[in-house]
Amino acid sequence: MAKYFDEQKWANVLTRQDWSLLLAEDFKLLTEKAKTSDEKTSKEIGEEVYGFIESGLASNKIFLGSEGLNWDEERKPIDTVVVHHTSNPASITPQKLSAMQLIRLYASYYASPNYRERDITGQAIYSNHFKEGRQVFYAYHWLVHMDGKTERLLNDGEIGWQAGNWDINRRSVAICLDNDFENSSPANHVLSAVAGIIKSHYPQVPAMNIKGHREINPRTICPGNDFLNIWKTKLTGLLQGNAQDF
Repeated sequence: MAKYFDEQKWANVLTRQDWSLLLAEDFKLLTEKAKTSDEKTSKEIGEEVYGFIESGLASNKIFLGSEGLNWDEERKPIDTVVVHHTSNPASITPQKLSAMQLIRLYASYYASPNYRERDITGQAIYSNHFKEGRQVFYAYHWLVHMDGKTERLLNDGEIGWQAGNWDINRRSVAICLDNDFENSSPANHVLSAVAGIIKSHYPQVPAMNIKGHREINPRTICPGNDFLNIWKTKLTGLLQGNAQDF
């Protein structure tokens, strides 16, 4: 049984259309506990909660919508790339990432949407994004692994809820590094993989529009404390063919 939440309650509530609303206070309290706890406890809470949600998605035990708003209709031409890190240990699976972002982004919004979309409060969550026949809740378009391999998550025509700024979301793609770079920098081959994605798929994006998440949303340090002073310069140097930046 779960240590940090009422597993039976959650199992029952997650089968209801309005689970995002019914569990909103539980999610809030667990988030606060994780923030104020020691690193070990915080990690345990995350693993327990997201593991439970991931399992529920895999076994179709979480109520999801079959239709809903199509935010992708607001997609604009791509002129910005936003760089993120997962802030988790390397080797996160796409399934876990989808579960995390279902709770952090979609469930949070469906429980308390903005005034313009207040009618969706407590409605069945619907992302309009699918991969291999299953609904997914990714915020990012690309995931870059620590061996330099890259993985497509969202299609370019799909909006990722990733920047904390809807105008930027509508006209950007998000590239996420599969690791925690709060106090370190990615290896050279990882940055080369990021540069490769941008060169191959988004050559129209100027270097000035390659942004770290923290440059758009000052409430976060993502993609890390060294981004602005160290590895953003390396990344833009790669895009401009300046290998000496390494």
